[in-house]
Amino acid sequence: MGNTFLTRIIMIPAAVWLSVFFGGSMGSGVELVQYITSNGPIGGFVAIGSVALVVMAVMFCCFELSRRYKAYDYRQFSKVILGKLWWLYEIAILLSMIIVIAISSTAAGTVLGEYLQTNHYVGQVALLAVVIFFTYKGREFIEKSMTIASMSLLLILAIIAGYVYVNLGEIVAFELANDEVSLAAASVGSQYAMVNVAFFPLLLFAGRHIKKSTDSVVASFSAAFVGVLPLVALHFAFLSHYPEVLTSGVEVPVYWLLEQLGSTWLIDVYVLILFVLILQTGVGMMQGFVERIDNYMQEKRNKTLSATQHAGVAGSMVLLSLALSTLGIVALILAGYKFLFMTFIVVFFIPLFTVGIYKLIKSSGKGSAIVIEGAKAQ
Repeated sequence: MGNTFLTRIIMIPAAVWLSVFFGGSMGSGVELVQYITSNGPIGGFVAIGSVALVVMAVMFCCFELSRRYKAYDYRQFSKVILGKLWWLYEIAILLSMIIVIAISSTAAGTVLGEYLQTNHYVGQVALLAVVIFFTYKGREFIEKSMTIASMSLLLILAIIAGYVYVNLGEIVAFELANDEVSLAAASVGSQYAMVNVAFFPLLLFAGRHIKKSTDSVVASFSAAFVGVLPLVALHFAFLSHYPEVLTSGVEVPVYWLLEQLGSTWLIDVYVLILFVLILQTGVGMMQGFVERIDNYMQEKRNKTLSATQHAGVAGSMVLLSLALSTLGIVALILAGYKFLFMTFIVVFFIPLFTVGIYKLIKSSGKGSAIVIEGAKAQ
């Protein structure tokens, strides 16, 4: 894929983030309607702006801390900002992974079920198979596949937005002209961003190519910018059927929108890309989990897991998540989702923007990377 600045710093971080972000909480359109379009035509764009700012700030701190402290998995990173309490973030992230993978498997089943009229288990089996295969192939393969998938996604979204602009642009313009600016939307957008970017330490493997502070700035800006492009395109498209989209009550609002637009081929292509990116969400998270285990094994036994063991670990985690979802445990965790959100504020956001920023200032200008204190002791 090349070792240029464009690929290392701009494309890979942006593609990894977009693949996980879109498939996990954007692709179906449910969260987008709830957190973005529900704020109104203009308010939706205000919310998108706040999403970009929050994501960019968090990513810069994460990239720069991971670079300076050589903390490229979430366990090492949580030690940087939490010290001996690093395990608190591990508990929160593992519980959240169960939720996200279960949601991803359900979404994959729903997408295939509605489009191909198949049993929802087909989507779940596909998720398991893809996660096992991709983690077996390794990080570089995953980064390449995510880059291709992200470029395909941005292309189809540009076509959708262009189609709406040409055919329904007057309706969108009317909705925008008759709406009032809602600054409260910024708060809603920030909450949406925080729920999603709290997972970012799982994706720090995408920042291994970052070598200096300017790289961190460029990577965080490009990833945040590319990450909200689908929000912009889909919110714009939803305005062509506003406010009906808010009360449609469908499981996959984007699918509903494309049906309203009456373009069969757009539906075909979008469903395919959406399905791939939903699967990539599970792949990205499992790769982050595998990186955590590999670094631990390197510290303890001076060797990492084999490709087959990577696939086995990832497959086991997906199976565990699916099994727990059938027992209703995920539903229980989802009921406490607000509690998990507050937990991330305590174990991630507050430490990141206090201890993390303090360490960035303290280590500024030291040049070489810093060894995490006690990293090999735990």
